[in-house]
Amino acid sequence: MKLQELIVGQRFRFAKGNGKTWEKLSNNGDIAEYNYCRCIDDLNPHQKIGLMLINGDHDHRMNKDAEVIPI
Repeated sequence: MKLQELIVGQRFRFAKGNGKTWEKLSNNGDIAEYNYCRCIDDLNPHQKIGLMLINGDHDHRMNKDAEVIPI
């Protein structure tokens, strides 16, 4: 499955990645070559449960054609 096929908010791992869990944050459709994603495993415990604000440090632009495994 490709990253562009996931819905916003869906969690996944990259098929050829390091095993970290990611969450899709945006869907740029055909406008751009990437989607913004957040690495869930890199968040602090309070950020994971929503008790602490999350800044953009964990958000990354990922190629929307990347092969992913939905969780």
